[in-house]
Amino acid sequence: MPIPDFANHGGLPPFINGHPTLPDARSPFLATMQEVVERFCTSQDRAKLLKGLNEYRRHLHSGGFVAGAQWIDGSFVEDVEKTRRRSPNDIDIVTLYHRPIKYAANPQLWSQEYTTYLRGKFFDTHSIKPIYLCDSYDIDLDAGAKPLVRNTTYWFGLFTDMRGSGSKKGIIEVPLAVDPMEFEAVEQAIGSRFNV
Repeated sequence: MPIPDFANHGGLPPFINGHPTLPDARSPFLATMQEVVERFCTSQDRAKLLKGLNEYRRHLHSGGFVAGAQWIDGSFVEDVEKTRRRSPNDIDIVTLYHRPIKYAANPQLWSQEYTTYLRGKFFDTHSIKPIYLCDSYDIDLDAGAKPLVRNTTYWFGLFTDMRGSGSKKGIIEVPLAVDPMEFEAVEQAIGSRFNV
């Protein structure tokens, strides 16, 4: 299913075809990075943001984050050029990941390294945003049921509220890259539209 058109409020609809209870008809809308580029690479500013997102995904891949998905949201998936008369400033991202394989055998190592090193290098928005133009947050899919439910409901609830309108909006879900060749393909797709 293609990424839906914007709703009247300028964001993606929270569901399509009048079916809010059907999984295939509701947000998050599943897409590939190629589909995200095709749909949202409509200006020089958006191309620059997509290039940053692609590099951020490459950075995650280099750290072993290859199993999971990312939720893409914020003004990037809104028609802000029309509704707010500006370009999007960044791309809001929540990365839902399974821990890199080296931590499967040693969960204690994950606890130590996440706090002291991994969070800052891969998920801290203050570190990530200036480099990759992504407002980055994370959900550890291996953290256990209670933190998983708590964190997922929080971020999904926050991301689906349309700022300043009281309306609900949809978001996009893209799988994390498994094949490193994806990054070059996405870069070429962006470059075929805009030189950034």
